[in-house]
Amino acid sequence: MLLLTEAAREPDPLRLPLRMAKALCAGMGAQGAAVTLVPHTVGAQLLCASDAVALRLAELQFEVGHGPGIACAVSGEPVVVEECQHFHLLWPLFSSAVGEQLPQVQGLWAFPVLGGGEVVATVLLYRTRPWPAHRGALQQGMFAAQVVAGLLKHFQDTLLDDEAGPLWEPREVIDAHWLSAHRAAGALAEHLGVTAPEALLLMRARSLRTGIPLPQLAAGIARGPASWTSD
Repeated sequence: MLLLTEAAREPDPLRLPLRMAKALCAGMGAQGAAVTLVPHTVGAQLLCASDAVALRLAELQFEVGHGPGIACAVSGEPVVVEECQHFHLLWPLFSSAVGEQLPQVQGLWAFPVLGGGEVVATVLLYRTRPWPAHRGALQQGMFAAQVVAGLLKHFQDTLLDDEAGPLWEPREVIDAHWLSAHRAAGALAEHLGVTAPEALLLMRARSLRTGIPLPQLAAGIARGPASWTSD
């Protein structure tokens, strides 16, 4: 895709993700896009979101643990939601939240980003009207995902830092909704004697049951894992 190739010429690698998301929107005729690294694992990280709606779609999937992007990552195949009014049975918590918080989202497409034969990320695109699928558009989306995979491989050393975490912006959003949750899950896992994925599941369950946002739960655990009590 020419637009993604142009985005790759961005001289500042830390600005590349956002340019990439905007290029995906323009090329696919979408209103917004989000790219998430390994969304189906405990190490899930947002890479970029083109706007506030795309960001919230990525946040919701991370908070509830399911959705089209995660399903796409698990299957390794594109996931198409032509009309969001008809997808509530697939991902009940996610679809209910989208209906309440993002009623403007009417169509969702997700494509796998493959690296080394495995899904390393997913591209989630949305439209504010129903989005019927046709073969040509799906092929275009898969090709765009391949280009994204090449860009990620080329810039991975710059974009990812094992010590500090992702370096892209908005840093405060990344930290509040992904990094802090992962750190809290690690601390809670050690305190409870469970695995980090199990700890994250416990945090998600409590967030959904109590209505306390996941970042707020993570902040409490960070202050002291011993404050976590079994229900």
